[in-house]
Amino acid sequence: MKLDLSAERITAELLGDSLKRAGTAVIAVNGNSMHPTLQMGWRVFLKPARGEDLKVGEIAVFRGDHYLTVHRLVWKERGPGGTKLVFRGDYNRLRERIDPGAVIARVAAIEIPGWRKGFERVVALEPDVLALFYKATYGLYFLIRPILPARPAAGASAGEGAAPPGPLGRAARSLFAGFERLLSAFLPRRR
Repeated sequence: MKLDLSAERITAELLGDSLKRAGTAVIAVNGNSMHPTLQMGWRVFLKPARGEDLKVGEIAVFRGDHYLTVHRLVWKERGPGGTKLVFRGDYNRLRERIDPGAVIARVAAIEIPGWRKGFERVVALEPDVLALFYKATYGLYFLIRPILPARPAAGASAGEGAAPPGPLGRAARSLFAGFERLLSAFLPRRR
């Protein structure tokens, strides 16, 4: 029997308290949204982190709408309402925009199960092909931002009443999503 307390507010508070006291915490992965980078049942070693300090491409734990979530930071949106962090699971296409204050920790290492008990191995989490892709596109965005068309009127940020992207914007998004899917095929299989 598994006891899933990730939907309980106390779980995030206990995890945050553990990180403050010990400087590290370990939790088990429960789901497949980060497959193959993180797989069901694997344990992840966490270090405390603030949302403002995360770098694009890093994997973090944050409080989502209903659960604690472990996903990869793919973008930082800066707008009139402040900064929003955009997270995405490696295996799904859904993006979650959250406030930086919802971030609890950064994933520092993973424990990969062995072929039998006692043969587990702990591996430091290093940038993979998707992390490098997100870092490169984020850096490229800041290089070409001065020549991009102006954003919609103040008060309208992405997803909140903003004008839909034009043909060039839609093509760029499709190209970005296509590269994400293609590069996902090159993620390391750590079994």
